[in-house]
Amino acid sequence: MNLLRFALPLLVAAPALSHAQPAPPSPRIEAMAPDTLGLLTALSAPGAAALVFFPDGGPQARTTVAVRVDAPAATLRRTLLDAARWPEFMPALSRVEQTARFGRRAAYRFDVAAGLLTVHATTAITERSARRIDLDVDASDFGPAGARWELIPQDPAHTLLVLTSWSDPAQGHWLFRQAASSDPSATAGMNVAVDLTLALSLARRARALAGTPTAARPDPWTDDGAALAAPSPGPWMALHPRYYTLVFALTPDGAVRSVNVTGQTFGPAAEVIARVRDVARYRDHLPGVRESAWSAAAPGDDAPARAHLLLRTPFDAGEGDVERRLEGPATVFIDGRSGELAGSRWRWDVTTDPARGTFLSLTGVPNAATATLLTRAVSAREPFLVPGATALRQLVWLRSMLAGIHPG
Repeated sequence: MNLLRFALPLLVAAPALSHAQPAPPSPRIEAMAPDTLGLLTALSAPGAAALVFFPDGGPQARTTVAVRVDAPAATLRRTLLDAARWPEFMPALSRVEQTARFGRRAAYRFDVAAGLLTVHATTAITERSARRIDLDVDASDFGPAGARWELIPQDPAHTLLVLTSWSDPAQGHWLFRQAASSDPSATAGMNVAVDLTLALSLARRARALAGTPTAARPDPWTDDGAALAAPSPGPWMALHPRYYTLVFALTPDGAVRSVNVTGQTFGPAAEVIARVRDVARYRDHLPGVRESAWSAAAPGDDAPARAHLLLRTPFDAGEGDVERRLEGPATVFIDGRSGELAGSRWRWDVTTDPARGTFLSLTGVPNAATATLLTRAVSAREPFLVPGATALRQLVWLRSMLAGIHPG
């Protein structure tokens, strides 16, 4: 939900903001084509999935998050429309006040708090039909934003929640403008992070109302030691190159087990493989990697090797040794072995398709040890933002790893 988007871009704590701006007419969010929706539905089988369109487009970027909900569509719709009760299961919302209602359209004032920061927004929620609800941010310290929720019954007891959004933090307070300009993909990544948080929170609430509750606030992420798995090649690859795809594997109680991001290029697979194998040059390709070097002589291609990394971003930071392991010609595992990076796990996979080009996947697990003070402060109020921040970082990393690789 765009109102929570305050949490990710802030670089410093600040007092309440008071520079709200009226939003221009909202850009249209078109319905997803049936074939695209079908592929997204299949991609969300592990728990949740997302599509990112035009990630460098700022307010023109579109992000779509799909979550499988163990509740009937009618129950999920009631949960969405009862915004006054959202603070009961979204701790970052300190207050929601309904200010007006006309037919199926209701106006609200939202107060969003994290640490010393408070953001205010006035919004309108409109029930378009039994299966569609729209949200418009009319004025906000974050800048204008909008979202379209679609509730798609899968069977009488299960619903697919599809949330598509846009935002323009470049029109908000200077803190948000700074965040939006930090990386071309920052706005799109923040959209995914916040919309995932909203969708997972709504799914848990609807499931409880349907009579199958889980713990009120479980761990938002977990590393249960299960092997990291990249999505198997399949029809979903047809979503590329129009979209970047993300898959969130969830545990039965709703915690995020792993985050996968996949992108596509028509450049040669050999060049992509060479980049992901050469950990010592990650500093040349990955934003936030300040230092990277082999701990000993450059390794051969068939043996595990250690490298030293220094990671510094607004959302995670750490230093330590990692071990690179190769599995076959096109899979690279990176396991944190020491320092704050101990326990971090990533996996790169390169696949090729004669008709569709080269695909690069990055799969990882959130790691609390690398969370910065900002991330810890934010997650104390809204813990589901931590795996969302992981998705943001991985989207930026994957796009940066593919940057500059041209068709051969």
